Amino acid sequence: MQKGKILQIISTMFVLVWMITVFIFSSQDGTQTLNTSGAFIHAIDSTINNNDTPQVESHNLNKTDTVNTQDGNNDRYNYSEELQTFVRKNAHYFLYTIGGIILSVFFYAFLKHNKKIYIFAILTGMIYAMSDEFHQRFVTGRTSRITDVGIDTLGVITGTILFMIFINILIKSRKRKNLKMGE
Repeated sequence: MQKGKILQIISTMFVLVWMITVFIFSSQDGTQTLNTSGAFIHAIDSTINNNDTPQVESHNLNKTDTVNTQDGNNDRYNYSEELQTFVRKNAHYFLYTIGGIILSVFFYAFLKHNKKIYIFAILTGMIYAMSDEFHQRFVTGRTSRITDVGIDTLGVITGTILFMIFINILIKSRKRKNLKMGE
């Protein structure tokens, strides 16, 4: 099998895995998403502060971590809403930055050096972000926000730019190598 065909198959699989991952995260209800970001904050807080307090056994099964909850009646971590929001928005950005890279590789595999790959990657990522926010309208405790589409699209643009930089470095490196071989 040709290298190009293998790249097409692998990049298609990565796009599908990325899209499914985003869909799964978007399917989490409000409590689950708070607990996911809370668990992440707790892990970092525990590491930085050498805190030996154990993390929740399972932060999505309504089990209470009495040390790290606002009160003993729920399973929400005791971190400010602003910090939780910051973590969730950065998770959006990071996940869609990865998506921008994956989408760029996907379009590169099919279109090679056509400059339109970057436009296609960004547009596809933006459309998927819009569909993701629409999906969240139907998930309990979640909201659909245009600002999240903006954050997601910014992530896709960042990932696309990172891929563009990588490809340009690779091309320049190959040109230098070919020039040296031709001497």
